[in-house]
Amino acid sequence: MNAKTVITEIAAAGLLIGSYPLDWLVKQGERYLPSPCIEPGEPVILVHGLGGNRSNLLALSAYLRLAGFDNVSYFEYPRWQPISVSSAQLGEFVREKTNGASGVHLIGHSLGGTVARHFTAGAKHRVVRTLITLGSPYSYGQWSPSEVGIFGDNDPIVPAPIESLVNPSAFARIITLHDVGHLALIFHPEVLRIIGTELRANRATENRAAA
Repeated sequence: MNAKTVITEIAAAGLLIGSYPLDWLVKQGERYLPSPCIEPGEPVILVHGLGGNRSNLLALSAYLRLAGFDNVSYFEYPRWQPISVSSAQLGEFVREKTNGASGVHLIGHSLGGTVARHFTAGAKHRVVRTLITLGSPYSYGQWSPSEVGIFGDNDPIVPAPIESLVNPSAFARIITLHDVGHLALIFHPEVLRIIGTELRANRATENRAAA
């Protein structure tokens, strides 16, 4: 990694560490404050990476709420649990959150994106309206034709794929950002912009018209 990326990754790590006590305050608010009496929009589910938890995604969640996505939740899973088990549990969580609605939007960082990809591959048509992965482990021969994969070109943990070698059905799009590492993907302004654009484009027709 170059010096710029190192500094950015250190800053991102500091933000992640600082998010843990902040998440405690958020949970207390969720516990004691009354829920607003409005019909929530389409569910957006955030999935953390290996060894992380929902606190790592608080900044992303705050951005999504400011962008007009009011139904944001977190799927958490044990660190060393097999991907197949986490994927099945994510499926139960999706069914709980959608409750017969038009679909769900999934955003996963690192291993969380792999879990979301695994679930999406076996899900019924249109259950998953959006699949965005951030620095997630992949294979060149995978089948994930609806996935928008975002990578950093200075990520030492999950290097960006060589697009000429990727199976055409492995991704819908691959986006590689310059001078970006692994942790910074969660906070990068361009990542946030791409996520907002994708979610708006993939909203159900009636919700898009009302937005």
